[in-house]
Amino acid sequence: MSEQVSDAPLTEETPHRRRLTNIRTFSPFKYRNYQLLWISTLVSSGGNWVQQITIGWLAFHITGDALLTGTVAGIRGIPFLVAGPISGVLSDRMDRQKLMLITQVYLALLGLVFASLVAGFLYVEVAVWHLFVFTFLFGAGWAMNNPTRQTLVANSVPKEHLMPALAMNSAAFQVTRIIGPTVGGILIATVGPATNFFIQAGAFVGVFLLVLPLRIPQEDFSASKGQSFLTNFKEGVTYATKTPVIMALILVGMIPSMFLMSFINGLMPVFASEVLHNPDKGLGYLLSAYGVGALIGTLSLASLGKVEHKGIMLLVAAMASGLTMVAFSFTSTVWLSMLALVAMGSTQMFYMATNNTLIQTIVPDTLRGRVLSLFMLDFALVSIGAIMAGAIAKEFGISQGFFFGGATAFVLFVIVGLTFKQLRGKF
Repeated sequence: MSEQVSDAPLTEETPHRRRLTNIRTFSPFKYRNYQLLWISTLVSSGGNWVQQITIGWLAFHITGDALLTGTVAGIRGIPFLVAGPISGVLSDRMDRQKLMLITQVYLALLGLVFASLVAGFLYVEVAVWHLFVFTFLFGAGWAMNNPTRQTLVANSVPKEHLMPALAMNSAAFQVTRIIGPTVGGILIATVGPATNFFIQAGAFVGVFLLVLPLRIPQEDFSASKGQSFLTNFKEGVTYATKTPVIMALILVGMIPSMFLMSFINGLMPVFASEVLHNPDKGLGYLLSAYGVGALIGTLSLASLGKVEHKGIMLLVAAMASGLTMVAFSFTSTVWLSMLALVAMGSTQMFYMATNNTLIQTIVPDTLRGRVLSLFMLDFALVSIGAIMAGAIAKEFGISQGFFFGGATAFVLFVIVGLTFKQLRGKF
């Protein structure tokens, strides 16, 4: 069983190493498979953040329109409605490592083609519809990749190390969130946007090479293979809807996607330009500040010991993340905006990592891919939220848009906390 032992810990440890790995935060790094996956997360996330800041910059540079900028950023979530569930079923039917390798090849080739377009190698001037097509196709590949990556992380460590493993995996994502936007903004200002997409394509090649040597035991999926694809999908949906805690966690996970992440991903280039009047480096500073906070939040979660009321902890952090966005909406200087974003990133990532951990801890491995793909349908709501955020910002102003998102999220989290008693129990 992969939840018992994933791979043997490193042997012949020095006293210093034993002291280090006894710290709960770093305990998953005893396992080589987890080390490789963690580094691959670092590499792929770095490329992803460089791409995201560049896509936002290109969209606003070409159109000068907040609504279109938000829509371009949000459209990447739409494929999660279809590709996500497909990936979830496939990851519970076939070798997860092979599935992840296939997605890296697809994403690397897609990034290379788009980089060539932006660089002018294809002799076509970049138009906004190119951004829509690329973002949609990239979202499809990301939707196939994410559930599989998450299941492999859970397979790479024993169950008692799952919370710090998932939290540290999120921390890798946040480390690149600090560095990637800043580097991306500097590269845009110095050598142009095309370089950023070549970097992203190279990052996926690096992930392929890191995932290739993985040796992760998995559950026997022969029972799933003996059933139809549709039957497998229905089995995952039935489990999620008939398990109250899982259903509550999936539902509560949709709120930040629509009212927090969509505003951050879609409108930050507009905020940097219209409020801070610093569209290039200012955007990098803002996203990096958010990443610093997110790193603080995930490391704090990884360091926690046993907490009985994790659901209450989740709800408190979620409500705080809404309030910090409200505070951000009132800022008008770079340093105040960055301070608010550090607080927002910390509370939001603490909440999101806790939510992910609770789902992965409860769900059995044979259903993990399918349930995670349902959980990740919230990525599609980022698209809806980004379009809504762009429309609000265009009509009422960018700061008012962020205020609306934060206040709405806070109210909805309060309602969820009062409605779903399962989240207030011990688990």
